Amino acid sequence: MPNKTQYAKDLKDKDTVNSPFLVKFSAMAVGKNGKPFMNLIFMDKTGEIEGKIWEDVNRYAGQAVRDAFVHIEGRCQVYQGRRQIVVGRLQVLREDEIEPKDYLAESALDPEALYSELLGHVATMKDPFCRALAEAVLRDDADIVDRLKRAPAAKSVHHAYKTGLLEHVVSMTGILDHLAGHYGKVIDRDLLFLGGFFHDIGKLWELAYDRVTDYTTEGKLIGHLVMGVELVDRKIRELEAQPGRLPGVFPEEKKLLIKHLILAHHGQLDYGSPKRPKCLEALIVHMVDDLDSKVNAIRTFIEQDQTPGRWTALSRQYERYFFKPDWAMGGQESPEAPRS
Repeated sequence: MPNKTQYAKDLKDKDTVNSPFLVKFSAMAVGKNGKPFMNLIFMDKTGEIEGKIWEDVNRYAGQAVRDAFVHIEGRCQVYQGRRQIVVGRLQVLREDEIEPKDYLAESALDPEALYSELLGHVATMKDPFCRALAEAVLRDDADIVDRLKRAPAAKSVHHAYKTGLLEHVVSMTGILDHLAGHYGKVIDRDLLFLGGFFHDIGKLWELAYDRVTDYTTEGKLIGHLVMGVELVDRKIRELEAQPGRLPGVFPEEKKLLIKHLILAHHGQLDYGSPKRPKCLEALIVHMVDDLDSKVNAIRTFIEQDQTPGRWTALSRQYERYFFKPDWAMGGQESPEAPRS
């Protein structure tokens, strides 16, 4: 089994690279000189790094494909402020030659502990209809429970690692619980919780995440907002068909509000929401979702930044540099002044 001794996060300019990686992205292109080359993204459990193949492109085009484990020989270089591996040689590896845990990023938090915390929140819900719906989805459906413990929250932007969705939902629910207490009787706490639980539940099927995270056909054609609404409709029908699960017919207005929380959680029409938030609970769920996702994304960017000193490289996603606090410095000292 090829030893995984080098990781994406640790590679620096001019390092010699001789290590296996998982291919996340692969595409052919043609340079200004008319010669073909390959753009690649390699990944392991610590993160991602770009790659280029300039020579023997036709030889490697059928080998360096998405989802393939490959052993790379080459060098790391910094180009326009970004690290990339210039590949000299590449060899495809068999499944029995790799240890999958070395290549797939996962949450630093224990999925069983996160799931237990999630059920703890469900147990505190007061409204019998809301609690029954939460239990039907998050406790009683074995397929959903299994997916929830494994699924990332996104392909690349935030919580983009194994168990990331569950981490995101539990984090959000803790914030929502605090805000429900802070704002008091003007907020329906149970409705707020369902927004936190279900706003991204459709991502369990929107994304494929056994190896490289990508969109499924259903995800590309339908999307997680509609999938979430469809799930709520289906689970409510199932509950109403089970004697004793509900105190009566599920209230129509409550059902509409739950579905609105899912459909409005992106906040703006320009951001993919078919509806803007039209109740306080929907507004809060949208803003907490945005906050939690940005904190995770920016923290991850700061952690993975290789720039010496107190300031990161330019974040293309957020179009700014970020200050690196002590927890991200790793013992570095920085004399330079801030960048604008």
